[in-house]
Amino acid sequence: MNKELVLSSLDETKQLAEKIASFLTEENNYPISIHLSGDLGTGKTTLVKEVLNYLGIENFINSPTFTLIEPYEINDLKIFHIDLYRVEKITELSAIGLEEYLQEANSISFIEWPEKGSGFLKEPHIAISLDHHGETTRKCKVQTSLGLNL
Repeated sequence: MNKELVLSSLDETKQLAEKIASFLTEENNYPISIHLSGDLGTGKTTLVKEVLNYLGIENFINSPTFTLIEPYEINDLKIFHIDLYRVEKITELSAIGLEEYLQEANSISFIEWPEKGSGFLKEPHIAISLDHHGETTRKCKVQTSLGLNL
């Protein structure tokens, strides 16, 4: 499925997040990886935060730009929020054990700046691209082979 959306407000971003979270709780074919691409300030972290909120995680830290990986857990589901913005060499990904996180059973990985892991990361189950489309509006492209219905 390829879908293009225009997100004109935080409420519309929350609606998208709710649909993604609802799908993720129904899906049981884990692990799932979700790649989020876009320039700085396009809302990647905001979207992840809102999905986590709908999944029941209220203690969202911030973007893991400096820590690279922020782990969360709800019930038996492990969630990894990964930010590759500061990665300079592909060897760093092995050094932090990224492959183990991505293969963790019963897990969802949200990966911001996946292009920094090109050649290391496998194709995502869901790819989300966010672009500025005016000052407060974002163009959002979602690609997936899963049954996500937007």
